[in-house]
Amino acid sequence: MKKLFVYMLVGACCFFACSEDEDTTPSLKDTDRLEELIDKSNKTIMDFKEKYGTYILYQFDQLLDFAYQFDQAASWRAAELTYLEKEEVVGAVDFLINRFMACYGDSVKVNYLPRKVLMCCKIKARQLGISIPKGGDPGDHDAAANMNSFTVAGLDNANLTAMSEERLEEYVRQLHYIFLAGYVVNVRRLMFVEDTFFDPCKTLYGTEVERDKNVQLPAEDYLKLGFFPITDIEEYSYPLELDDLIDFVENLVKMDQATHDTIMEYELMKTKMQNVAGSLKAMGVDVEKINPLAVDFL
Repeated sequence: MKKLFVYMLVGACCFFACSEDEDTTPSLKDTDRLEELIDKSNKTIMDFKEKYGTYILYQFDQLLDFAYQFDQAASWRAAELTYLEKEEVVGAVDFLINRFMACYGDSVKVNYLPRKVLMCCKIKARQLGISIPKGGDPGDHDAAANMNSFTVAGLDNANLTAMSEERLEEYVRQLHYIFLAGYVVNVRRLMFVEDTFFDPCKTLYGTEVERDKNVQLPAEDYLKLGFFPITDIEEYSYPLELDDLIDFVENLVKMDQATHDTIMEYELMKTKMQNVAGSLKAMGVDVEKINPLAVDFL
């Protein structure tokens, strides 16, 4: 009930912020409809719903369940979705539960999962939230998140069996990134870190980067200030607080040895990463399981 109340409150706020001609049909107060969509023959799906209040769906409506219905509606509605076949569902659910959900404790599943987790084969679209397509524009997404749902693509048998170990690791970490950064931070606006994460950079957030036009500053210039380097030569401002946290979550989840070693060289970067890793751990996220290199920041 607590989760549903929060979402209803957010939905109400969004409703009054929209223009009169915008489709604001609520998709979060749809328990009865979701009960019709959920696969009651799948014990794992039903047990998950009963325990955590989240509906894992593979039969769903693109508008009511997947699409973001307000200011970003067009791109979500235009996405091309490929749905799972019935015989693929058992493998998809097993992968979702044992390779992804296993990294989150009950406190995360109860308090931070959306009401709907959607499973499908493909999501082809331009950028959806912070999710950027892998294969061009438009291209495939591994996952996407908005206030309606967290959607995981690539769960069909053909994709899961064809992935190399390297691609599998990349895929799972992308799911964690879209959930933690895309849903928890970007959608829910949950700034889960301590104030000490933001304090050292509070006078720089959103301010102009002093550099010549189209000339990229050395990475060290950003790292000393506590930021990951800005690689876009047309970006002339330091990130805002939200974007800074998203950057650190992404780099914690996807960190390789080179990134790990670079962060360790800069005291402020190290301190901020420790703040992120420790805060996620306290929430109930198994950060070491998501990325073993994170252990050095705990």
